[in-house]
Amino acid sequence: MGSTHNLDERKGAILRAIVSHYVRSGEPVGSKAVAERFPTKVSPATVRNEMAVLEDFGFIFQPHTSAGRIPTDAGYRYYVDAWTAHPRLSVRDSRRVRSFFGEPRYELEDSLRRTASLLSDLTDHAAMVFSPSLERSIVRHLELVKLTDERAMLVVVTNTGWVENHIILSPDAGDEVTLANVAELLNRLVVGTPHESVAETILDGVDRLPLEFRDLARNVSAVLKEEMLARGAERVFLEGTSNIVDEQKFSDLETVRQVIGVLEHRRVLLEVVADALAVERVMVRIGIENDLEEMRSCSVITAPYAIEGNTIGTLGIVGPTRMDYRRTIAAVNEVAEHLGRMLAGPID
Repeated sequence: MGSTHNLDERKGAILRAIVSHYVRSGEPVGSKAVAERFPTKVSPATVRNEMAVLEDFGFIFQPHTSAGRIPTDAGYRYYVDAWTAHPRLSVRDSRRVRSFFGEPRYELEDSLRRTASLLSDLTDHAAMVFSPSLERSIVRHLELVKLTDERAMLVVVTNTGWVENHIILSPDAGDEVTLANVAELLNRLVVGTPHESVAETILDGVDRLPLEFRDLARNVSAVLKEEMLARGAERVFLEGTSNIVDEQKFSDLETVRQVIGVLEHRRVLLEVVADALAVERVMVRIGIENDLEEMRSCSVITAPYAIEGNTIGTLGIVGPTRMDYRRTIAAVNEVAEHLGRMLAGPID
């Protein structure tokens, strides 16, 4: 969402100074404070005139209790569009991200939860990571492991790094050799198959299996179908909601309650970021750009993460409109890039 106004260099510099000052201090910004930040001498009177124009454009407004100005949603939008292209994290934060993703990961759920925690720590906002959608996951490998005479464990590994463990109950689960043979036959059926259709694929292929393996294969199909129904929507890992409870970031406690209410309802949260999967870049929605009324005091910054160019999930942050956009956009983008690379790596 761009602006119909193109600012000249001085007005742009003043708007940028107001946004930067307000993000840091939380206090309305006066003409004197802006004038002091200019590299070349500009009088407070000149700044006041330019601020009046910016106010007419709808980029800043004057709270009734102060002579200073604060940015509007449109002002933040102009700032984001004009000055946040290709932002980079600080050397220290970038090193922290590389170190985090350089550690070996074996459990996807734990990795995604810790990724959300990392993103929250980097930005001081609530962070969310949606697990790879089953619709976008391809089965890479399947194993059957004997537990008891009537119980076996099914292990399913996908190309997105998702590892599932399921207990298969069967009157005669068979010995290790039988389970290995069944797993080999099932792999021939399902490797390369979308996860969402693997149960049906097994069921369709049961009649091509040796008779003594068919009951166990049907049990595997039934368990996978039950898991698909139970999973429903994508899982989301949410960290840092305590960052929302900061009275300096939001105008009142009721706003805080509304935002936390949205974050606690995972399906609603999925709706908030659903369109992020349709684009291949960072998305920034500021205040009134959010469809949900409860989120209109917030900015939502999301980015997809991908394997070999194919988007498989999304992550992002939720915070107040008064945020450090350059740093937050850089963090969301860099974490998304590294998460995709990690998931594309070999699975041990």
